[in-house]
Amino acid sequence: MDTGIRKAESRSVVALVLLAIPSFVYFLVTYALPPPLPIRPEANLLDPSWQVVLTEGFLRGAQFGRDIIYTYGPWGFVEGPRGNPRIYPWLLGARLLIALAFVLGVSLIACRKIRRPAPQVLFVAWIALLSDPVSVLPAILLAAVLCSERKDDRTFTPILHLLAIACALTMWIKFTSFVAVGALAAALAVQDLIKRRRPIIPAEILAVSLAFWLLAGQSLLGLPSFLRGALSTAGSYSGEMFLPGPYGELGLVAILMLTMVVPAAALFYRARPWSMTPVLGWVALLFFLQLKEAFVRYDAFHVWMGIVNALLPCALILICTAGFFNPRTSHPPAMRILTRACAAWVVLLSVVLAVIEVRTRAGFERHLALMESLHGVQQLAKGRSLAADYHAQLEAFRRQAPLERVSGTAEFFPDSQVLLYGNGLQVRVPPIPQSFGAYNSWLSGRNASFFRSAGRPDFVFFEIAPIDTRYPTSSDALSWLALMDCYRPSGNSGPYLVLRAAGCEDSSLDLIAETKTSAGQAVAVPPGDGYAVWAQIDFRLNHAGSIVAALARPPETRLAVHTGTGRRVFGISPETARTGFLLSPLLLDADAFGKLLAEGRSASPPDPQSDVRDLSILVPDRARGLYEPAIGVRLYRILPRRSVQARK
Repeated sequence: MDTGIRKAESRSVVALVLLAIPSFVYFLVTYALPPPLPIRPEANLLDPSWQVVLTEGFLRGAQFGRDIIYTYGPWGFVEGPRGNPRIYPWLLGARLLIALAFVLGVSLIACRKIRRPAPQVLFVAWIALLSDPVSVLPAILLAAVLCSERKDDRTFTPILHLLAIACALTMWIKFTSFVAVGALAAALAVQDLIKRRRPIIPAEILAVSLAFWLLAGQSLLGLPSFLRGALSTAGSYSGEMFLPGPYGELGLVAILMLTMVVPAAALFYRARPWSMTPVLGWVALLFFLQLKEAFVRYDAFHVWMGIVNALLPCALILICTAGFFNPRTSHPPAMRILTRACAAWVVLLSVVLAVIEVRTRAGFERHLALMESLHGVQQLAKGRSLAADYHAQLEAFRRQAPLERVSGTAEFFPDSQVLLYGNGLQVRVPPIPQSFGAYNSWLSGRNASFFRSAGRPDFVFFEIAPIDTRYPTSSDALSWLALMDCYRPSGNSGPYLVLRAAGCEDSSLDLIAETKTSAGQAVAVPPGDGYAVWAQIDFRLNHAGSIVAALARPPETRLAVHTGTGRRVFGISPETARTGFLLSPLLLDADAFGKLLAEGRSASPPDPQSDVRDLSILVPDRARGLYEPAIGVRLYRILPRRSVQARK
């Protein structure tokens, strides 16, 4: 009998390997083997900038939570590697681990939950084509754990451990993965304790995740700082980064969720598996995180990441694990009809949503990235040197987008740090490396302290380039004060203003007006007597608005200002407004800021074209009930230290 069991297990392993090989080859060519993305001037420099910062941060041993505070962790380069080829051995090892765990886990689920070979192949292939492995691995681990509870098969054991190790690595790639994997480990531990089992998989995730943290050159003492910074960034993300979008995808996703929830609720009501409550709660959390990723910043790229790359494959994996694709489940006939109908709807919607999104700009970018990966593998196969290619990239970059050579360290404000790396400058970035990510007073305060410190960069290449129609000076607002205090204009480098570090002059905020107003009502801005004006605007969500913001996203708010050139409307978030920002003069280009630095050390004649005369907060009529009615406004002159001393 033991011989028969061993033969059956051997056949099972062979079938599993044969099913996994095509997907693994696909991931090998498109995911694991491609070298880091090249450094080159592009129309959009936001993504290349954070990608190269994470790559260089890992290589120089930057401490996350202190040197870098971001929504990615020390292994974040795995998600978007760019630039320095010295990262390639780390990248290859990490992605091989993730790809191997992914394909073996999905193939195992297909073998156990789908009877026929052809549907098994289609299932594994479709999951592989859709998925971002980092986002989907936790769902695969849960599915494999649930399958293993019903099978006395030693095939599960090594794959479960491999999945646990890979999931532990993903915790330090994206903070959403940290939350998802950490919560899954907790849910599995609770379930094991309920069933009076040793929580082996949760303990393994904890131990291996700490090992990967140390392997990245991080300190255990720095872990609390990492968590604080990541939580601060994530907590302010919805309020600062939301974008409105169409309702088409949202409606389809709502149907998708209903087709999963209705049969799942019916099955739970019938069987009442109370021991499954922790993992069911985790599934709800997973889908919540993925929906937030897609629909807070509601553009094609985030819908692609949150829905196509994450929610759809996770949904297919979980309904497969629940037996929706198995015609011989033990459910009653009516329940089998319901589950199979819902499974068909989920499959159909996964195809429809993928087809919709592949026609967007995000789909086009995915196609370009795939072509880039294939080209990189082709160059490797020809024996090309990654180091030689990288040096050629830098030479081409300097010709196409040159920056002035400066003697000392340099930073780029606000968001295009890739220009510094592409020009081979000595880079020193602030803790929040891109200003649009300094969402709140704590994060912006960290950057402002950096620009005031003795270790601040010697030069700052400066432009005014707000994202999402934000008020030009609202991103990383406190750093604008630090730049005004500690830097002086030092010429131009093409379209960019060059600032040179100087002795810091701590500015003083002199209150000139304080009032209460309401949405849509204009507030006059008193003349600043030639000095710049700082504004703090306190408008807050009420209890209902806070609930809406937590579950979905906050309603859109805008700032309208009048200058000599007319009325302009910009985006602004409540948290940024409460932090305070440089209101007047309205700065629309780098030269205007250079003029302010040159003349703003003492009073200068008012400029009717740029001085703000009045402001108002605009809230959509349908959202006014979500905000407190009273809006507090405080306005200050920004007085340099020597001006304050002269007045005394």
